[in-house]
Amino acid sequence: MKMMLKLILAGCLLCSLQAGAEIYKWRDEKGVMNYSDVPPQAGANSTQKIKAATVPNDIPLTRSDAYQREEGASNSKRSLDNREAVGNGQSAEAEALKAMQERLKAQNCAAARSNYRNYAVGGRMQNVNENGQKEYLTDDQIREGQARAQQEIDENCPVE
Repeated sequence: MKMMLKLILAGCLLCSLQAGAEIYKWRDEKGVMNYSDVPPQAGANSTQKIKAATVPNDIPLTRSDAYQREEGASNSKRSLDNREAVGNGQSAEAEALKAMQERLKAQNCAAARSNYRNYAVGGRMQNVNENGQKEYLTDDQIREGQARAQQEIDENCPVE
């Protein structure tokens, strides 16, 4: 009996050591949040303290969004290099305006896809009315929202 008690005590002690393991949280160079029990590689931008309660629009929503943006950025960089080689003569302001519009369109695309995913998952959805009370959406309202989100995707997202 005493031996069994010692084994149980040793098992509890080992479990408590495992429960005290540290978890590290950091953003990689693509802006994707990572969680690990291994600390990130040492570097200038390897860890960040995040004080903001909201996520800025330039940070991707998911890992796949981060990699899609990287591919899109390399494609736009190539097209920009081609334009410079041709000598199009566009002013820096026009290029900055176009880049801002492309970024806004990409943000709208990400938001529309997120909205569509939320409507497509199904289940009970709710909105908060002017009085601060929850109002649950009907099936028709959910279908309308999903159709609006699909329309926004068609308007803002490039065809894949």
